[in-house]
Order: sequence, then structure tokens, then C-alpha cells
Amino acid sequence: MSDLLLPSGVDVAFGEIEGALGRTGESRSSPRTALTATIVVTGPRDRLTQAAEAVEGLEDVGVRAVLICCGDSAAPSMRVAGHTVALDGIRSEYLNNAVAALRLSSLPTLVWWRGGDVGNIEGLAALADRLVLDADDPRPVWESVEKFAAQTSVTDMRWTRLTRWRALMAHFFDIPEVQAAIPHFHSLRLEGSDEFVLRLFAGWVLSIVSSPDRLKFELIQTPGAAPIETVILGGEQELVLRVAPSRTCVETAARVNQLSSTSRIVSLGDQRLAALLGEELRIRARDVAFERAVIASRSLP
Repeated sequence: MSDLLLPSGVDVAFGEIEGALGRTGESRSSPRTALTATIVVTGPRDRLTQAAEAVEGLEDVGVRAVLICCGDSAAPSMRVAGHTVALDGIRSEYLNNAVAALRLSSLPTLVWWRGGDVGNIEGLAALADRLVLDADDPRPVWESVEKFAAQTSVTDMRWTRLTRWRALMAHFFDIPEVQAAIPHFHSLRLEGSDEFVLRLFAGWVLSIVSSPDRLKFELIQTPGAAPIETVILGGEQELVLRVAPSRTCVETAARVNQLSSTSRIVSLGDQRLAALLGEELRIRARDVAFERAVIASRSLP
């Protein structure tokens, strides 16, 4: 597994990792990179491989990356390449000690949790300045968001994917005519391939509307579509967000009384994992909106 994560890395003993970091995989003539944070990524092996590529894509950000796949090996594999270290097979009871030893304590630490034993998260949260959840099925970990939020700033990579969508929906309500039409919206229809992206967006809407009981929700999973494809806040009036045919933009449309039909096309932004991770590295504050959206999503059928 370590070869898949760090094909250019070298095997080291745990006590040699600190000295090896920053030396291996770099040219003697290349300038030293100023580090700004530690990114700790833990999860299944296949998802760590993908994460390693995303971290490598942070071309303009200097980070120390610690990739950890827990297991029960008596002699876990440890490899180092540049500013990245991969630990394969480390026992869960040693996870927190390993992170505490390898993180740059004077700089922010972001923990990117891509799945695994939910019981490991609480200890990691205590070591993190920001905890980014990113499991295939987030329901077990979403149940404990309040507990983790008491220790550190918590968010989810799906929430990051929704940033542009949330902003576009919020911008509708900067229009006085749309504000006046709020009592006439009775339904929210969401379509896309990722059930949990849809639930998170619906939870966000539930958490901010004044009368959530009068909203009827319809979540439609469409295999092969974008994680979120279409949002329609409807009823007697209608607000629409939809992925454009180019697949790189979102089309917006407002059909509201007293307002001339209006539409525009807005860039969806860079949706690659590296870009989303870069966004999270720039945030330090507690994300109360995410916490409320997760809590509200639990009430959805």
C-alpha cells in the first residue's frame, strides 16, 4: 500500500521520520518549501491513494502530509517522500501518539477523515484545528458532529462542494421581490447522484427557513449525474439552480411575481479534491451553519 501512496518514498523507522521529512524526494538545488500546516489523512487504503494525489495537487501551499491506514500489523510500514509520510498498518491505539509526534505543533493541523473506525475520531479531533469529514457513508459520523464540534472546528467535504450552490441560493434572497415571495415557496426538489450531498443541502435549507414544517422535500438520486444536479425551490413561485450542459457552470433562474424572469450562468468553480482541500486550509472558524445543517438533515425521511 505504501508504494501506491508514495512510489518515490523510502522506508524508514518511526524514529527516523522527522529527520527524513523534507529531504527525500527533493533536489538539493530546489528551494526549501515554507510549511504552513499539517494535513493528517486517515481512511481506507484506496481512499488514501486518492487523497495523496489531492495533497500533491496543492502546488501553491506548503504542507506536511501524514497519511495513515490503520491495521493490526506488528511491524507497520513507514515511508517518507518530501514532506509526506505514510503509515500503513498502524494499530488504532497508537494513532493519536503518531499524529501528535508527526504534526507541526506550531502550525495548524487539519485532519481529513476519509472513513474507518468512528471511535478514532474523538482523539484526532482533540489534536486538530479543523476536522474535515469525508466518508463514503457519513451517517455514523454525522450522528456525533456535536461532540466533535465541542473539541474543534468541524465540516465535511460534501459541505465544501456545496459552497457555490449555497451562495447562489442565498443570492436569490438579496432580491426584494424574492424576499416578498417567501411565503409562496412550499417545496424543495433536489436531484443528483450523491444522496448525502442532497440531504446536506436540504438540511441547510431546513435550518434557515422560518417555517420548515410547510416545506415538502423530494430527493431524487440519479446515477451518473453530478453529486448535485438540480435544485428547485417551488410552489406558487420558483427558484432554480441547475448544472449547465457544459458541466462546469450552474444556471440560475427566478420565476417570481412582480419580478421579470431572470437567469444567469455562473462558474461552478474547481471541484477537484485538491481545490476543495485548499479551500478548507484557508478556514479556521467554527462552521455553525454546517453543524445545524447536519442536525436538521436527520429529520428528513
